[in-house]
Amino acid sequence: LASGARAAILRTSWVFDGTGKNFVTTMRRLAESRTALTVVADQIGGPTPATAIAEACLTILTSLREGNPGGIYHLSGSPDVSWADFARAIFAATGQGVTVTDIATRDYPTPARRPQNSRLDCGTLKTDFGIDRPDWCRAVIDIVKDNP
Repeated sequence: LASGARAAILRTSWVFDGTGKNFVTTMRRLAESRTALTVVADQIGGPTPATAIAEACLTILTSLREGNPGGIYHLSGSPDVSWADFARAIFAATGQGVTVTDIATRDYPTPARRPQNSRLDCGTLKTDFGIDRPDWCRAVIDIVKDNP
């Protein structure tokens, strides 16, 4: 960006799809052997479908080719949610009868520190490219249909 070239940086968070290692596939795998899970409830963010990121990149690229100067943009799914509520939505979509109990970040120690607020302001992406925040709930339902 500092060079003056037309470029865009797309920041995103909580990326998921129906394959690979991500929160959706992990929850589905854990549900195969467990009927109850504890999941962090005090970290909030916008789960982002990988397909929405790919579509946004194509839209941004087309706009850059047409002369948009670019910049730094944010893309995350809507609505913002906790990890625990994201897990509940996954189990509701799959029909897996898993009970989710909320826990605090401090009760789930990990080597990496995680922010409690991962929400991103996606307003500039909407203004510059007309890209709305993707509906992660719909994406989870679609993933479950495509990856039974």
